[in-house]
Amino acid sequence: MYLSKFLPVIAYWMAVTVAANVFDPENYAKADVIVSDVVVVGGGSSGTYAAINLRKMGQSVVVVERKKRLGGHTNTYTDDSTGLTVDYGVHTFLNSSITLEYFAHFNISLVNYTGSNATVSLADFNTGNPVFFYPSRNLTGWAVQIAQYPWLDSTWKIPQPVASDLLLPLGDFLVKYNLSDAAFNLYFGSQGISNLLQQLTVNVMKMVDRAYLRGISGAMLSTANKNNSEIYVKALTELGSNALVSSTVTAAARPQGGRGVSLVVKTPMGSKLVQASKLLITIPPNLGNMRPFNLNIEELQIFSQWTSMGYYTLVLNNTGLPDGYQWINANDSPATYHIPQQPGASEITSTRIPGVFYIWYRSPSHMTRLAVEQAAIRAIQNLQKAQNFTITNPNIIKFKSHTPFKLSVSAQAIQDGFYSDLYALQGKRSTWYTGAAFISHNGGVLWKFTQALLPWIVAA
Repeated sequence: MYLSKFLPVIAYWMAVTVAANVFDPENYAKADVIVSDVVVVGGGSSGTYAAINLRKMGQSVVVVERKKRLGGHTNTYTDDSTGLTVDYGVHTFLNSSITLEYFAHFNISLVNYTGSNATVSLADFNTGNPVFFYPSRNLTGWAVQIAQYPWLDSTWKIPQPVASDLLLPLGDFLVKYNLSDAAFNLYFGSQGISNLLQQLTVNVMKMVDRAYLRGISGAMLSTANKNNSEIYVKALTELGSNALVSSTVTAAARPQGGRGVSLVVKTPMGSKLVQASKLLITIPPNLGNMRPFNLNIEELQIFSQWTSMGYYTLVLNNTGLPDGYQWINANDSPATYHIPQQPGASEITSTRIPGVFYIWYRSPSHMTRLAVEQAAIRAIQNLQKAQNFTITNPNIIKFKSHTPFKLSVSAQAIQDGFYSDLYALQGKRSTWYTGAAFISHNGGVLWKFTQALLPWIVAA
């Protein structure tokens, strides 16, 4: 009976077994064998930060990134006719010494983020009709509650026994502490989270955390030239050939008791063998992403528990909508605090480029690009018809998927010590981890966590 419990896991592990000779450098041209102190998998926010700072600590580094660019959730659109840029992914950075030092390294100027000056209008995107509701912006009561859990700022390692309030569905938590006024503001602040009222309270506290509250109180920064991707362009230049973009890991050797790792990496120039003393994984560690890394039973048991959400960003023109407005998706029901169910667009926002809008779209699970695009266009056309705007066929200029987004586990898994087990993986098999699943989707919090981890990696 005990063995049968693990048969699916063992079958999965056996399915990704590869021939040992793929890790033999004799089977590669000399130029295709790369030796480094650390190999970083993932060139998003935490991976790029780690790579740049490991180099400053005297380490040789190779970064493996599946996209052709670095930056992860940071997306910037440049309009060909005007030269103007629009950030339609990450908008802001937390004002902290870590952020200031990081951008100073690349000589990038930061300014206080002033937000959009668009006129905000609430509407039901299913019908296009206006929703006449004026949400409170007061999060004082929420701040009082999250202050009771100061460890949330720096870890997911939840003290045992887990406080029962943290495992309540958010809707029940709001009722218990009379926080209904905060509900819609939490919905807007929890970008990427679907069906907010059904989510565990701790998951929302990790999104609308003390760093977020600091940010909306005036501690948010953005780049002076309104191009948040600039830091990643400069990081890619600094890393040069040590950044393997448009590349993926296809196989890994991570000896159980030995030191060092070997990765087979598929690049546009063919397969390369990366031999490193240490591996830092910054990608979302779900089974789909971790499949090539020769997982053992312990890792499989942990990574198989994740669930995740879909999150998508789009840039459009020819919308028929007037410039200078931001529409936020809402419904007419006070029982749900006017928070709509997902999947659906959460906002449609005018940009500084005339006629250009961006949309942020949430889903409880992965959706196809076609399904998201059709739903986004339908939301715009519903606004057109219901509010007497010009009827058009909106044109999608850019589409980015941020899926899998917000990895999370069940309340039972948290009670059973999931995050302690997750953190216990640090350093095993010469492998370390950082990224949103290990701490936060807030860039400033991510960098602080990663900064604290790097000396441990170097010293190992």
